[in-house]
Amino acid sequence: MRAALTIGNLNTYYTLGLKMLKRSIGAAPKDNYKERVPFSSVTYDFGSVCGKQSYGERKLVYKFELMCFHTRRAQDKVIRIIEALHWEGRQKLMDSLFPDHHFMVSEPAVSFEEKHGIYTFTLTFMAEPAIYPNSNKMYTADTVHFPDINGDGIVDGTDATLILAAAGELAAGHPSGLTPEQERAADADMDGMITAADATLAERFYAAVMAGEYRNSRTGFADFMNDWKDMGKGVI
Repeated sequence: MRAALTIGNLNTYYTLGLKMLKRSIGAAPKDNYKERVPFSSVTYDFGSVCGKQSYGERKLVYKFELMCFHTRRAQDKVIRIIEALHWEGRQKLMDSLFPDHHFMVSEPAVSFEEKHGIYTFTLTFMAEPAIYPNSNKMYTADTVHFPDINGDGIVDGTDATLILAAAGELAAGHPSGLTPEQERAADADMDGMITAADATLAERFYAAVMAGEYRNSRTGFADFMNDWKDMGKGVI
């Protein structure tokens, strides 16, 4: 599985080209509101005054690597990465380590180091204490990987063939032969890899379209994937 974060329409691997090196997911710290009762040796813990223990924000720290040996291209990529990680309020963060759950995070603190064309980024997020389960209806037209590889606006047998060819090249240790955008689309089941399973998924969607079950569009593929997941066969 390709280690990555997904925040809205942003994917750290497919969108930003970042390779995850390591992650550190901290426990939500227990609130410690202890007060000593005046003129006594009794100490009262107010951390559970509302009926249950309260917790503070959870810290998530991720390290990523970007290799670029062309100074001006690297400059543009670094600026693009920093700008992409600005937002207001909280956003849903999905970590590939927890495919059925998500965190709610604030804009991260971002820092990077460079050594001989290798850029190491550190992203530090502060998240709400809870780790939230995803709903069953996880796929939308905005988040789904629509496997239209040749860019003609639909999914058909040609796209399935291109995915299968790319999977074969990768299995042999060769480049996929696809652009980064095509690679993202080819990962139809969104598990971080391009395999024969993605080609099969594209073929089955096309067959369902031909049977009149779905529209051949991003929205139709999102509906197909939601139904596929509901049958216990989908992976995100």
